[in-house]
Amino acid sequence: MQDLLYSQMLRHNFKPNIKLDQHFIINKKIIEEVVSLLNLNKKDVVLEVGPGTGFLTKEINQKVKKTIVIEKDKKMVEVLKYENDLKNTEIINKDFLEVKIDEEVNKIVSFVPYSISQEFIYKINNKAYAVLVLQKEFSEKLIAIEGCENYNAVSVLAQYYGDIKIVKKISKGSFFPKPSCESSIVVITPKKIEFSESFNKFVKTIFRYSKKNLTKALILSLEETNIKKENIKNIKKEILITKVKQLTPKQLKKIYEQVS
Repeated sequence: MQDLLYSQMLRHNFKPNIKLDQHFIINKKIIEEVVSLLNLNKKDVVLEVGPGTGFLTKEINQKVKKTIVIEKDKKMVEVLKYENDLKNTEIINKDFLEVKIDEEVNKIVSFVPYSISQEFIYKINNKAYAVLVLQKEFSEKLIAIEGCENYNAVSVLAQYYGDIKIVKKISKGSFFPKPSCESSIVVITPKKIEFSESFNKFVKTIFRYSKKNLTKALILSLEETNIKKENIKNIKKEILITKVKQLTPKQLKKIYEQVS
């Protein structure tokens, strides 16, 4: 696959754009495993973010009803169209973070650019079953439990909206150019929970004060959330003196409901 990528680079006169976090997958076994984890069928509408030259796209396309690919790099869109005979495929040349996810999408797949990992997770939360390749350290944040050093707002919201499983570690050599860190394949299965933008904002805001006790964090968050100061008294005293980062997603949801 590396030789094929090199030939594409020569044919289309491009090289990986480091500013866009472009690290192309060149390990066919990883692509096969990602496709297998997607468990594709002809009823699926799959959203792929950052298809690159289409190594994964062409494997998905032939197995599903429709593929929607979002690629920010105009040059990669040109290469993708030239190198692949893609049927039933919608190609969107935009920044994923600025695109609304189509409601018909039931599966999401991406080798996620490391620089947008957190915002990517926030955007797909509760939207669809997802198979993602993420920076190893970031994937560990997604499953971190309360009290751990790497437990933060994205840990809470990812776990609140989905069941997360780290499937396997991926070596740096599976990509060209090699990234500075290892990656992991992560599967996220959404829970049947109503999405709440105000709850999301609440969690993100109080986690700015994650090492403070809940009372202080709530008071510091009053101006940016819909917290009602008079409702803080509804929370048990033993919870109010607990540090924010020691609270579970379920506890935080209950707290949000008590103070809203």
